[in-house]
Amino acid sequence: MGQLFSSQEELSQVEKVIGSLIYNAMLKDSAVPELKVVHPLLLANQAESPESRAYLQKQLQELQSNIGNKAPTYLRDLIGKLSTFSDEPRIAGLVGFVVTVVVDMAYSSTKRSSGVKGKSVGSSSQRVWELQEVMEEYLKRVRINLNDKSKLIQDSIRLEAQLSLILTQLKTCLLGGDCDSRSLRHWASGAAFHTQMLVHLACLEGQIEPLSARAALEQYKEDLTQIIPAYRRYKSNTVCVVKCRGGSLVSHDPPSEMPEEGFMTGLTVTDRETGKSVTIPLSAMETEMGNSTSFNLDLITSDQYTQAYLDRLFSDKGPLAELEDYFLKARDNLRTLKTKSAYPNKTEVGDGMVQSDGQKDQTQRENGVEEKKEATRRRGEMEECKERADDLKLSIVETQQDESLSHSLDTSTNT
Repeated sequence: MGQLFSSQEELSQVEKVIGSLIYNAMLKDSAVPELKVVHPLLLANQAESPESRAYLQKQLQELQSNIGNKAPTYLRDLIGKLSTFSDEPRIAGLVGFVVTVVVDMAYSSTKRSSGVKGKSVGSSSQRVWELQEVMEEYLKRVRINLNDKSKLIQDSIRLEAQLSLILTQLKTCLLGGDCDSRSLRHWASGAAFHTQMLVHLACLEGQIEPLSARAALEQYKEDLTQIIPAYRRYKSNTVCVVKCRGGSLVSHDPPSEMPEEGFMTGLTVTDRETGKSVTIPLSAMETEMGNSTSFNLDLITSDQYTQAYLDRLFSDKGPLAELEDYFLKARDNLRTLKTKSAYPNKTEVGDGMVQSDGQKDQTQRENGVEEKKEATRRRGEMEECKERADDLKLSIVETQQDESLSHSLDTSTNT
C-alpha cells in the first residue's frame, strides 16, 4: 500500500511531479487548450530586406495551403494576392495577420457544439463575432483603398476605435466569468492585431515612433494579468480527474479512507471543453516518481490531482506563460521600433510621372551635383576672364609707359 507522506513538502513535490506527468499526457493527445496567438507575425516583419519579404511570402503561401476550403472565397483570393505583394511588406503582413485571425475565428465557430444556440447578447461569443466583423470590414476597406493613403488612414482610425471598444467589452466578459479558451485566444489575437494596426497607422501618418501602439500593448499586458485568474476558475470547472480501480472509475474518493473497490490502477483525466480524455496507468505514475514509489498515491484525492494538473497548466512553462511571453517580447520590440512610412508621399514631376520621396531625394541629389559642377565651371570662366582683364590692364599700362618714354626722348632730342 505504501507509506503516508511525512510532510506537506513531500506531498507538494509528489503533486508537482504527477501534475507534469498529467500535463504531458494531455499535451500529447491534444487535450490541452490552444491559447497561442494564431499568427506570429506581430512586429516580426518590420525589416524590408529581401529575406524578410521572402519569409512573409512563405508564411502567406503556407496559410493559403493550410486553410483549404475553410475560408470564404474572397479571403482565399486575398491571401493569394498578398503572397505576391512584395512591394508593400508591412501592409501585406498586417493584412495577412487579420486574414489568419478571421479564418481562425470562422473555423473555430464551426467546431462548436451543434447544440449551442445563438450567441446571447453581451456574451464573449457575441463579442468575438463582433471582433470578426470589424476585422472583415477592415479587409474590405484595405482592398478598396489600398492605393489611396488618405482614405486608408481615415478607415484605419475609424475601425481601430471600434476594435478597441470591442476588445474592452470582451475583456469585461472574460473577467465576469464567461472566459472559455476560445474567447481568451481570440481576445489575445485581437489585442495583438490592434497593436500591429496602431503601428501601421503610425507609419501611414509619418510618426517617428509608434507611441499609441506601445501604450495599447502595455494595457493589454495588464489586462492579461487580470484575465488569467478568471480563466483558471473556468478551467477548474472543465477539468475532472477520476481514479481507475480494476477497470472501473470511482470519482472523488474520501481523502483518508481506502475504498472497498480495490487499489487504484491509474487516473483518467477529462477536459470537457476540449472533449478529450487521457488515461494514465499507475505504473507510469510510479515510474515518474522514481525513488518515491513507496508513497501511496491513492492517498492523494481526485481534487488534488486536478489541482496538480491545473498548477502545471498555469505554471511558468504552460501555455498561459507562453502567451504572457508573447506580449513581453512584443513590448521589447516596440521599445526599439522606429516607424517608417509604408506609403511614401508621392509628388508630381516632369510630364505627369509620379515620383516617390526616395526617388525625389535621389533626383535632388543628382541635380545638386550638376549645379555644383556648373558653379565650378562658371567660377573657372570668371577667373579666366579676370586674368585676361588683368593682362589687358598690364598691357595698356606698359604701352602707355612706352609711349610716355618715347615722347620724352623725342622732346629732349629736339631740344
